Order: sequence, then C-alpha cells, then structure tokens
Amino acid sequence: MSKFNFLLSVILLCTHLVASAQGTAAGTAAISGIPYVDEKYIDGVIYYGDKTLATSIRYNAYQDLIEYTQNGKAVVLDPSLTLKRVKFGTSTYVTQEYKAGGKTKVGYFQVLDSGKLTLLAKQKIIYLPAKKQGNLDGTDQVAQFKRSPDVYFYKIESGALQEVDNIKSMIETIPDKQEELTQFAKKEKISPRKEKEMIQFVQYYNSLTSTNQ
Repeated sequence: MSKFNFLLSVILLCTHLVASAQGTAAGTAAISGIPYVDEKYIDGVIYYGDKTLATSIRYNAYQDLIEYTQNGKAVVLDPSLTLKRVKFGTSTYVTQEYKAGGKTKVGYFQVLDSGKLTLLAKQKIIYLPAKKQGNLDGTDQVAQFKRSPDVYFYKIESGALQEVDNIKSMIETIPDKQEELTQFAKKEKISPRKEKEMIQFVQYYNSLTSTNQ
C-alpha cells in the first residue's frame, strides 16, 4: 500500500461522517444557513507529497475541514502541515500555522495571489444558537450558521504568516518597494478589508518584484 493510500485509510478510520460531526457540533434542531462556503461538492484534487487524489470536494468553514467523497461517502480531512494543497473549481487551499485566541493552530487558507508576496484568506462561518423571542417581532430566532467577514493574511516568500491589520503596518514589514507601495495604496485607496483591493495591492507588488528578477 502506498504512503498516500495508507494516509487516506487512516483518515477513514479516525474521522467520522460529516453528518455526524455537524450533529454533534450544532445539535439536531432546525438550523438556518449552511456551514460551507459552497454546499455543492466540486471536482478537484488533493495533493499530498508527490501523490494526488481526484475526488469531489467542498470546504466546511465552520469546522475548518475539507470534505471529500470516498466510495460514495462523505469523509473529512483535518488540516495538516503535511498536506500540500487542495484544489477544486477555481479555488486553491493550503494549510498554515496561525495564531487564534492566544493559541497556535493549523488551518485551511484560500490562496488569493502568490509570488514573492502571498495573500491568503481565512474564511469563517460561525454558529449562532437559537434565541427565545430573538427576532424584532418577538418570535423565536432559530439557530443559524452565519458567514463572517474573511480575515486576510500574508507571507513574504517562505516567512511566517502575518495577519493584515492595516496597510501601513503591512508595508513596513515588506523588505522593499515600500515607497511605491505607499503611493499605490494611497492612490487606489486600498482597504485591508476588501478582497479585490487586497489582491490588486499584492499583484502590484509581485509585478514590481518579478520585473527585477
């Protein structure tokens, strides 16, 4: 048995069915919304070492798990630094160490742009429990999954992952082209909370550095 197939066998034994996981995490009552960025499974590929697995994939942002199908069943894949990347549809996810709540964790991040400077997004979905008379009209508010704003991170080459707090502090950590980046960010009014603008900013820096290579 190959190392990759052995890994998948271990995953099958150690993980549980997705439906069971959701039931444990959120209870069995009616819930509004979904824990996925996209509920549909999309054809994709899981890359581990020099091995690949072509399968149908979706991302559970609430539990920070990749879900894929194996022999007609849904299987969960925990984030691991030994996993190279997961690609499905137009999205690519990688695993990274990051800090949250004072702890170091390993999680899935969507790659938004890559080069000397790589931009990643941590997608979040939170679970809000049911609330008695929680609606404005006095009716009960059902439990729900709710999408939170993405949090953006970046890394310079193979350096440590850093969260984007504001553009000024981000530029200060970049080793070169600081003057050009400052002017560009001011001219384009780059917001650290808007995905398209952050991609535009990182693509600009990578275009500057690629022309000097």
